[in-house]
Amino acid sequence: MLRAMGGGSAFEPDFALRDARAEDRYLLCSDGLTGVVPAEAIRHVLASEDDPGTAVRQLVALANRAGGPDNVTCVVAHVAERRALTSA
Repeated sequence: MLRAMGGGSAFEPDFALRDARAEDRYLLCSDGLTGVVPAEAIRHVLASEDDPGTAVRQLVALANRAGGPDNVTCVVAHVAERRALTSA
């Protein structure tokens, strides 16, 4: 995110491919979160909060309480269990 939003015309994104499994959690965030909130605190929120939106609000609150000097951006994605589609 930083390189994409930091200005300039060229940036090199980081890619990591993972096999998504039911109940996995993915966090996409800026250094406004990871720069001020310890990794263990981030892991705790992701593991203990079921709702991704609530997890995001808690992570942003942690960054703000830590006095982060930067903007904090984060998205939490939760991989749901695959279900068969039914026709109406």
